[in-house]
Amino acid sequence: MSRTWRLRVWTRFLCDPQTVWRYKTDPQTLAREFKPYVSMTMSDVDQDAVVRALEGRAGPARVRARLSPPGIQWPMEVVLVEPGEAYRDTSSNALFKSWIHDHRILSASDGCLYVDEIVFVPALPYCKATALTMERLTKHRHRVAAQHLPAEVGGVGVSALRLDCPSDAG
Repeated sequence: MSRTWRLRVWTRFLCDPQTVWRYKTDPQTLAREFKPYVSMTMSDVDQDAVVRALEGRAGPARVRARLSPPGIQWPMEVVLVEPGEAYRDTSSNALFKSWIHDHRILSASDGCLYVDEIVFVPALPYCKATALTMERLTKHRHRVAAQHLPAEVGGVGVSALRLDCPSDAG
């Protein structure tokens, strides 16, 4: 039985939304957030496609990233949802039957809230372990970003993880 998980991780940054957008849409910066646990790489051509898509200069970017270890291919589509505010990446790969990751920036009077919202269905057994690993990795990425951008104390990598329950309504 496939189980759908919902993960939301957010950080309150004490800088303007445009600064966070630039940081969170730079493929090389994002790749650094995974270290030392995972290395995510993609070709220069794919990185350029992502940048063009997120700048609104092209349609969706269909790219291939690679996770090391263990060398898993991560094909994904990156779509600009709202310029300067939101984008989405989706994938289906060896780790996830379905992966939908929304990146959102919500303006505030003294900064902004950056939110990662991920809905995923693990492809492997022990899906609770996979879900907890994704929560830890995403929180780690927020802590790394907070080393480079000013953030509110106590407001870095706050998370909520839940398993979707099937509805009885038909």
